[in-house]
Amino acid sequence: MRSSLRKLEGIKSVEVDLDLEEAIVRYVPELVTVEAMTKATTAIGFPSSEKTP
Repeated sequence: MRSSLRKLEGIKSVEVDLDLEEAIVRYVPELVTVEAMTKATTAIGFPSSEKTP
């Protein structure tokens, strides 16, 4: 999952917690959308959605 997100322009960092099945992604919203990140992870078998704090 990390590598699929890091391939997207605008991703600054990705931290994954497999036990919690969560990822924290820091990104530049002007360069990448939540939709693009969701599509990238879903394409490799990790369906995802946005979780706001």
